[in-house]
Amino acid sequence: MTAAFSIEHARSFLSGAHITFDDADFLWRSLKKIDELSLARRVLERLRVCVRNRNGLLGSIHSEFETRSKLCQQEAELTSKDPELSSSFRHDRALDILKVEFDLASERLDGDAETLGIAAGILKRRWMDLGQIKDLRNAADFYRRGAGATLGLDAYAHINAAFLDDMLADLGDDPDARRSRARELRERIVNELPSNETVPESAKWFNAASRAEALLGLRRYDEATNTLNACPSKPAPWELRTTAQQLAALAYLREERPLDLPAIRRFFDALLPGSAEAVASAMVGKVGLALSGGGFRASFYHLGVLARLAELDVLRNVEVLSCVSGGSIVGACYWLALRKRLLQPEPFVRGDYTTLINGVIEHFLKAVATNLRARVQPNMVNVALRFLKGQKGALDPEYTAKELGTYFYEPLVEGSRPVYLHELSFTPTDHDPALAGAGEFNPSRHNWLRAHKVPILVINATTVNTGHAWQFTPKWMGESPWAIHESADSIPRLEWSWYEPNSGWKMELGRAVAASACVPFVFSPMRLTPPPYIGVEVDLVDGGVHDNQGTVALLAQSCNVVLVSDACGQLLLEKQATTGLKDTLTYAKRSMDTLMERVRLANFGDLVSRQRTGLLRGLMFLHMKAGLDANPIRPHFSQESYTVEREILSPSGIRKDFQQALAELRTDLDAFTEDESNALMACGYQMAYCAFERDLAHLRGLSGKAVQVSWSFKPMLTELRSTAATTVRREELLDAFRAGSSVRINSNKTPN
Repeated sequence: MTAAFSIEHARSFLSGAHITFDDADFLWRSLKKIDELSLARRVLERLRVCVRNRNGLLGSIHSEFETRSKLCQQEAELTSKDPELSSSFRHDRALDILKVEFDLASERLDGDAETLGIAAGILKRRWMDLGQIKDLRNAADFYRRGAGATLGLDAYAHINAAFLDDMLADLGDDPDARRSRARELRERIVNELPSNETVPESAKWFNAASRAEALLGLRRYDEATNTLNACPSKPAPWELRTTAQQLAALAYLREERPLDLPAIRRFFDALLPGSAEAVASAMVGKVGLALSGGGFRASFYHLGVLARLAELDVLRNVEVLSCVSGGSIVGACYWLALRKRLLQPEPFVRGDYTTLINGVIEHFLKAVATNLRARVQPNMVNVALRFLKGQKGALDPEYTAKELGTYFYEPLVEGSRPVYLHELSFTPTDHDPALAGAGEFNPSRHNWLRAHKVPILVINATTVNTGHAWQFTPKWMGESPWAIHESADSIPRLEWSWYEPNSGWKMELGRAVAASACVPFVFSPMRLTPPPYIGVEVDLVDGGVHDNQGTVALLAQSCNVVLVSDACGQLLLEKQATTGLKDTLTYAKRSMDTLMERVRLANFGDLVSRQRTGLLRGLMFLHMKAGLDANPIRPHFSQESYTVEREILSPSGIRKDFQQALAELRTDLDAFTEDESNALMACGYQMAYCAFERDLAHLRGLSGKAVQVSWSFKPMLTELRSTAATTVRREELLDAFRAGSSVRINSNKTPN
C-alpha cells in the first residue's frame, strides 16, 4: 500500500466509508509507519467508535474486549504524540482515552509494562512540553510499577525509570537516593539483559537501545557506541526522535558540553548520522518568535530585533514565526528571504543570517519608500462616497494587497505572479531524505534534525463573523481549533483546511498580509472569495483585534521558548477630553483602545504565569515602553514631600527621552524618514541586546558567540545610548520624532 493510497483510503474511511476491521486496523498501522501520526490517530479514533457501537465496519471482530483494550492503548499513545494537536490538551486527552479501559491506580496493573509504560510515556511527554515536575514524578512511578521483577527482552520500563530518576535528581528531588537507584538499574541492565544475538529479530533494536542508554548513563561511551554499531537493524529515522531526545538529555546530565567530547559525538553519529543538531534542539525546546502589529513603526523595530538575534545565532532555532499586521508585513519579507537562501545549493553557514537580515533591511527600506498609504489612499470625496455606499472603511484592502505583493513580496520570489501561499511550501536543498525518512520536507516533522530550522510562517487575522483568530500558513488557512477554548466559546468555528487551488481554496500572500493589517474603520474588511463556507461570507480584519502580539499561535503550536517583539500602540495619558462630535468619536476610540490594552496586558500576564510555573522554558518579551518612568500625578493638596531621582537611560540602555518619543511614533503605513527608520531599528536592536542576556542566556544551545556587524543604523544607536550633556543632533532628532507621532496627510494622486 503506497503512502498516497493510504492517505486517500484514510480520508475515505473518515468521511464515512465502510471497510472491514482488518483493513482499518492495517490502515492506521500503515499511516503510523509513514509518519502520518495525526491521520493514523483519527483513523484509530473512528475505528474505536465503530467497534464500540458495532457499526461502520464490515465483517466480524475477533475477541472484542482484547481488541478494545489494544486500540485504546494505541489511540492514547498516538494522541499524545500527534504534532497537530496542541500540547496544552493532547496529553490530557490521551490519559482520558487510556482511562476508559484501564484503572491506572489499580495494583492489578503492576507489572503490566505495556499499559503503565504508555501512561508513563504520556506523562513524560507532558512534562517535556509543559514542565510540571509532578508529571515527571508520576511518570517515574508508572515506569517503576511496570518494571516488574524481570527485565524481559528490552528492559523498557527499567531504563526509562532510571532516566526519570536521573532527571528528578537533577531537579533536586531526593538526588542521592534517585541517582543511586538509577545507577543500580543501569548496571543490572548491562549485566542481566539478554544479549542481542539471543532475542527475536523484532526485539533486537529495542534490546540494543536499552543497553546503549544504560552504558551512556554509566559514562561507558565507547561501549555504548559499539552496542549501537553491532545492532543489525534500526527503525526509520523519524521513529528515533524520542530516543535521540532522551539520550541527548542524558548526555547533558553527564557532561557540561557533551558534543565537545569525541566519544559522545561518535555515539550520536552511530545512533543517527548528523544527529548533533537533534542533540542541541532537545536541550533548547521549541522556539517561537512573535512580531506584533503597529504599522511600519513595528516593522522597523522588529528589524532591529531580528538583527540582534542574527548576531547571536538565535534565528537558526526559530521553528514558528507568528506575525500580526505590521509584523506580518516585515515577517513575510524575512521568511521569503530565508526561503530563498535555503533553496540555494551552498551550505548554510554562521554568517548567513546577518547577511540575510542586512538584505531584508535594504529591501524593506526601498519598499516603504514607495509610500504604501499614499498609493492606496483615496481623496476625501471618495472616502465619503465609500461610506455612503455602505463600505466599512476608508481604504480598500484589495488595493493594499496588490501594492504589498508588487513592492514587498514579488521581488523576493522567483516564478509566476501573483505569489500564492500554497506555492511557497518548499524542501530545503540540504534536506536529507534518508535521514528524515521522507523526500518532501515537513517542518513539523523534520525540523528537529536540522541545525537551521525552517520556521512555520503564521499570518494572523481576525474573523469578523466569529471573533476567532484566523490564520494563514503556507499549508493551510482557517480558524485553528487549538487557538479556541471550547469550554468557554460556543461560537461555531470556521474549519481550517489544506489549500485546494482547484476548488478556489487558495490565498495570495499579499491578500493574507493585507487582511492581517486591515485596521477596522481605516480599511474595509477583507472578504474571502469565492465564499468557502455555505451560508457564511467570511470577512477578515486586523489580527490585532484578537491578539496583537501573535502569542496565541505560538502557544497553539506548542512553543515552550517564546520571544515576543511588541511594538504596538499603547494607551497614552489623556489630560483633557475634546468637545463636540470629535469628542464622541474620540471617546469611542479610547474605549476600544482601553480594551485592547487590557488584552495586551492579559496576554503578557499569561506568558509570565506560564514561565513561572514551568510551562515555558524561556520568555523574552520586548515592548517599546519597557523601563520608562510613570510618575504619579499628585493632587494639589498632596501631603507627600518625596522627590524621585530618575536615570537618563532606561534599563535597556536607551535614553528615556528618545525611547518615549519613538514609542509614540505613528503606527501608520506611510513613508518613514531615514532617521525614523534607523532610530526604530536601533531601539529594537538595543532592547533585544539587553533582554536576551537577562532572560534567555540560561538556555544552553539557543545562541552562539555574538558577532559584531556594521548595521546601517549603528550611528543612530550611538545617539540613542549617549549620556553626554548634549550632542549635535539630539534636539533636532527629538523634535522630529515627537512631530512624527501624528499621521501625515499627503496629497499624492491615489486610486479612487
